Amino acid sequence: MPFHQFEIFPVCGSMITDSVPLPIEYLQPECHGTIVEMCGQPCQMQRLAELGIRQGCKVRMVCQGEPCLICIEGRRISLRLGDSADIFVIPAAG
Repeated sequence: MPFHQFEIFPVCGSMITDSVPLPIEYLQPECHGTIVEMCGQPCQMQRLAELGIRQGCKVRMVCQGEPCLICIEGRRISLRLGDSADIFVIPAAG
């Protein structure tokens, strides 16, 4: 059975044809998205909520990397999620 490898590239909403949730780290700088799913331990989810990072929030990627820098409601937040939590976004069109 052949094995196919696919490369995943950072994306901006205009490059997406359907609304597939992507890990937040795949957004390119200055691209926007909406948080649609968050997974992790309850203590990590509580801390993210305290920072204002919740499902339904609009987010802008400021700088990719580990940690990444995002902007939510005009506030810049540095995130180093590692294996502790996952945040999925739907990139904004355009």
